[in-house]
Amino acid sequence: MKIILLHGDNSLKSYERLQTFVDVAKKRGWEVKKIYDNSQKLSEILNAVSLFNKVFLFILDDISLLNKNESVWLKNNINKIDGTLVIYHKDLIPQTYLKLLPVSIKKEEYRLPKLVWSFLESFYPKNGKNVYFIYHELIKNEPIELVFYLLANHVRDLFWVREEIKSVPYPTWRVGKLAKQANKFDKKALDEIIELLAKADIKSKTSQDNLSDALDFIIATKLE
Repeated sequence: MKIILLHGDNSLKSYERLQTFVDVAKKRGWEVKKIYDNSQKLSEILNAVSLFNKVFLFILDDISLLNKNESVWLKNNINKIDGTLVIYHKDLIPQTYLKLLPVSIKKEEYRLPKLVWSFLESFYPKNGKNVYFIYHELIKNEPIELVFYLLANHVRDLFWVREEIKSVPYPTWRVGKLAKQANKFDKKALDEIIELLAKADIKSKTSQDNLSDALDFIIATKLE
């Protein structure tokens, strides 16, 4: 079995790569099977391949289904199974988990540029000039659609941390950074930014406005 790992904080790029694998598999007439049911062991699903006269592309997008026992089984049986397994994760996978995987797998890591994180982490009130500068440096090389998408998700996380911090499923260090940033906003300001981002998204899809101007407006009016 061929195993490919797609991971990294640039989830758009990694997802595009995943879709490429799916498209190629379908063109070749392969059976595409997503593994998401924790009621059945991964080893049982992969073993069942031998019962069918088909070539399979398996997609595993929940790494919790690949626990230590399943990883040991995979290492011992990787050369005995047909097909391709793509392990997809929307963030960086910790080294401790990577060590559980077979050495022979192909790893593809998709990272966001450091300037993206500088932009997101500097996005708070009374920091408008700095945010504006970083933002315009960023969009020289990155698509505005990507920047907008990442900012919208980041602001959503700030809201989430502020409203229900215990339910946020991120590492402690990341939750702490988000909480510190979220506390720089008053409730009204963060709510207004979320509303403006939602309106900008809708308008951009109906050609009534462009995302760059919308973000300029938000930075100028909400972060000064």
